[in-house]
Amino acid sequence: MTSMSAAEPAAPALTPFGRLVAEHRRSLGSGADERLSTDDIVQLLQQAIIRGVFAPGRALRQDDLALELGVSKIPVREALRTLEAYGFVELPHNRGAVVKELTLAQLREAFDLRQMVEPLLMRAAVARLSEAALKEAAELVERMAQERNAWTFSRLNSRFHQILYEAADMPLSMQILTMLQGYIQRMSFMQLSMMGFNRSSNEDHRHILDACRRGDADAAARHVADHVSGIKTVVMGLYAQLHGDTGADELHSKPPRHAN
Repeated sequence: MTSMSAAEPAAPALTPFGRLVAEHRRSLGSGADERLSTDDIVQLLQQAIIRGVFAPGRALRQDDLALELGVSKIPVREALRTLEAYGFVELPHNRGAVVKELTLAQLREAFDLRQMVEPLLMRAAVARLSEAALKEAAELVERMAQERNAWTFSRLNSRFHQILYEAADMPLSMQILTMLQGYIQRMSFMQLSMMGFNRSSNEDHRHILDACRRGDADAAARHVADHVSGIKTVVMGLYAQLHGDTGADELHSKPPRHAN
């Protein structure tokens, strides 16, 4: 009588964050045993917060994160400190990391800062933009026009603005924008996910790019200012709807636009 070997135990199901980690490794071509860098961990945690995998108020235990990421607690701790500076998490004394809650006042202030900084960057960048940068920006606009995945669209959009603003060579202003992302990207991503896309959602980018190609710094800065203002209207409106806040003075009768 032949004996039958016991069936192999099933591998534990991946958590939503574990799936993001696996997807990230595949995108990098990384093997399962290859250690992720601190920058990788920052990107993964940022993505998890933006996409709602880690909701506002959730505690982020370093032990659990390190286990799912396959790293020690040291790079996790470093990544959480970076995300605190970006506005994604809070690190209360002796309490561990917590995903930062968003308030209407914080969103309003973040958008007010964007409305000051981004036109300034755009105006300074126009005369410095290389043909390579303009070519990449144009390719990103076309990719966004076809994209229907909210997270991919968000990444393409961030790169579009980054490639244009970097030419300004104003690192402090760029740092300010980076610090604002935790206050804005979550609501922008939620808006894209809930409201979807339409063909007009990318028109602002085309107007900005056209002005850059013409070398018209005033027009480019004006289009950026209008772009940020439109995003602010939609995102603040969505926040008010989700939280029952009727006191948002940004809500008025502008037609809906897609945050990007």
